[in-house]
Amino acid sequence: MLIKEVSLSYQATISLGNYSSAKIGITYTAIPDEGESPDEVQAQLLDKAQGVVRTEAKRLMARNGARVDEIFAGLPVEVQRQVNKEN
Repeated sequence: MLIKEVSLSYQATISLGNYSSAKIGITYTAIPDEGESPDEVQAQLLDKAQGVVRTEAKRLMARNGARVDEIFAGLPVEVQRQVNKEN
């Protein structure tokens, strides 16, 4: 059997806190070169997909963390202290 195309989808769900989450995913499709095994191509696609999803997850979490800090900074000092005590 000749495999003409390899496709791989990779997805992660990231908890953003406050009962919300984000799904980050990507799909790659590749045509194996002559002599290249489909398993090799799949492993390469998986490495690439995991890297992309990991990078995007870090970016999203950093942005979400910055937003939380901005909101927190806008609270009255008394409320900030109370929140800190509870955590």
